[in-house]
Amino acid sequence: MQTTRFIKSFSKGQITIPKEFRDLFGIGDEFWLKLSIQDGKLIAEPVANEGTKRDYARQLLQIKGEWFSENEYLSMREVVKKRITHSSL
Repeated sequence: MQTTRFIKSFSKGQITIPKEFRDLFGIGDEFWLKLSIQDGKLIAEPVANEGTKRDYARQLLQIKGEWFSENEYLSMREVVKKRITHSSL
């Protein structure tokens, strides 16, 4: 299998992970990725554990971001709350 591929992003920076890569990691059409930057490289790691996704969503609720207005923050917080309680996380 070829382990290096060049891909082009779509609008707003969206990318498609090639099917052979998704198959290699056992991820389906909808999945979570943990993104990090290490030594100037973007690292994408699949999040396999359902508990990890729920923990991440709960951590988002704790953010006290000063870069948002209070109304933006409250609105985003409600969206995250709804996703936690009404989704398959």
